[in-house]
Amino acid sequence: MSNDKINQETQYVEFSLANEEYAISIDLVQEIIMPQKTTHIPKSPSFIEGVINLRGHIIPIIDGRKRFNIKVSDSTSETRIVILELKGHSVGLIVDAVSEVVNLNSKNIEPSPIDMEGNDFILGIGKYKNKLLILLNPSNILDSKETEILHQTIKTAKNIIESKETATVISN
Repeated sequence: MSNDKINQETQYVEFSLANEEYAISIDLVQEIIMPQKTTHIPKSPSFIEGVINLRGHIIPIIDGRKRFNIKVSDSTSETRIVILELKGHSVGLIVDAVSEVVNLNSKNIEPSPIDMEGNDFILGIGKYKNKLLILLNPSNILDSKETEILHQTIKTAKNIIESKETATVISN
């Protein structure tokens, strides 16, 4: 293996949930926005807060705390929504705060020390300055059933919005 591969640097967006620091590849982050009011979709999984209309696009919003089984708390002035590209769709992830963009050298990334079924969304542990970052594997944040539910949620939201728009046109 060449030294170029061994010492490859990747940029990650660092964010927090509760007292833990997480990071996700910057290549998957479309943008970071302030929290917005969501439209709740009936019968959606508890970790899906609802959907937002972001510049004409329906974006499902996932609560990071609920998704990773972390105690839920109120939003603060630091709370953000990180818009990610997950399995071909834009998805918002609510996080407690976004810290910074960090450069991690591959030699500072260790595999997850815990091999637990259902935790395959953890890519590894990154060592950055004096802290450890839980690196997320975006392709496994949602399993195939949850991805299908997400597609259905988007479809339902689009139908609801189209129905409201049609009702508005008819009433005028």
